[in-house]
Amino acid sequence: MINSMDIDHWMDEVESNIAALTAHPYGGTPVGDVLDWATASGGKRIRPRLLLISAMFGDRCGEQRERLTLLAAMVEVTHLASLIHDDIVDEAPYRRDRQSVQAKFGKHAAVYAGDFLMARIQYFQAKEKLSESGMVLSGAIEQMCAGEIGQSMCRWREDVTMQEYLCNIRGKTTALFEAACRIGAMEGGCDGAVIDKLDQFGACLGEMFQLRDDLMDFTADTSCAGKETHKDFRDGIYTMPVLLAMRDPEAKERLIPIMRVNRDQELSGEQIREMERIVQECGGVEATRREIRRHAERCAQILGELPGTAASAALYEILKQLQSE
Repeated sequence: MINSMDIDHWMDEVESNIAALTAHPYGGTPVGDVLDWATASGGKRIRPRLLLISAMFGDRCGEQRERLTLLAAMVEVTHLASLIHDDIVDEAPYRRDRQSVQAKFGKHAAVYAGDFLMARIQYFQAKEKLSESGMVLSGAIEQMCAGEIGQSMCRWREDVTMQEYLCNIRGKTTALFEAACRIGAMEGGCDGAVIDKLDQFGACLGEMFQLRDDLMDFTADTSCAGKETHKDFRDGIYTMPVLLAMRDPEAKERLIPIMRVNRDQELSGEQIREMERIVQECGGVEATRREIRRHAERCAQILGELPGTAASAALYEILKQLQSE
């Protein structure tokens, strides 16, 4: 069995596999530029780390090293492809503090690049005979698509329900976290009970991750370069802070006229500030923070039900980092 200190060394192999998965003959073209830009962006690599750490709970982890590091790379490339496609749909000039892919290189190149990455994942699944784990990853991709489709169908709707919102985020974000943990546990040789617990942990952590992202969109510091506060609301995507506030009849009555204007024209700064005041005053932001804390507590509870090893300590560390950001 490996220990948590080995994860960073294994991640070096994951990076090599990411490079192999994303290798292309399109240098000097817009599509090649998108692929190079996307893969050079780095990132926290949370999903591949979850896969490797989950494998540490099993007794086959060491002997499955090559397979695990390839699968971890495939999970991360799936995430990269989804980000490229998200940029196209969002039509946003920035993602975090960087110019978005579609803004920098154009939509056509971004579409082709995202599709190319998904095709490479399918190729390596077949080439390396990763049938069982490949089915889990493919199922997650299907759920991600369903979540994005569901979110699109909910856009601009003033009657969107919390159930619909949660269903969408469980698809578009949670599914890949869950798949990473399940694949790692399966390939590492964990028994069924441990696989199920890690599956539950991935699902809970993924949902918490998306709630944090939605809250940050609502409360972002507008002085940060490249960050547009309330982008979700402007795009007709009504997330947990807004939906929780709308449980208050007075807040709902005040918010619906703003939503109706938002559907037909760009909201003014004053209208956005008024929406923010309503949601803050009616407790939507604080209630979302409580929900994030509840998810963190549930994640910790699940970890407490797993064997107390270096692997569980490594998952606690990921949870702690997400809570502190």
